[in-house]
Amino acid sequence: MKSKITIPIVFSALFLSVLAFGIDRSTEGHVESPHADALEVVFSTQMKQIAAADKEKWWHDTKERQWLVKRPFAPGVFDTTNTFIVTYKIDGTEVASWDVDTRKKTATLRKADNRRKGK
Repeated sequence: MKSKITIPIVFSALFLSVLAFGIDRSTEGHVESPHADALEVVFSTQMKQIAAADKEKWWHDTKERQWLVKRPFAPGVFDTTNTFIVTYKIDGTEVASWDVDTRKKTATLRKADNRRKGK
């Protein structure tokens, strides 16, 4: 009889402890995806460069626009958790690219020769 009472109590205690302590509050108010966070940094800091790169009449044209986000290389010796390359393409042609640090919330326009070589 005693085990029938303790099992629901143990499960209830476990459930309540998961609710109370298992929620990761470190990401509250942040974008879930680090890649989306990199895009957000570019959008919030680089609008003049985006407009300069997009010389088309973007309100009326039908050209495809792509935003690509990748890490420069896999984590390992160097921590690339918050380091990204964000690239903007119009109809498959790269028009701008940025080195993004999501921790510092900075985006630096990459040089054209580095963009072509994929560095």
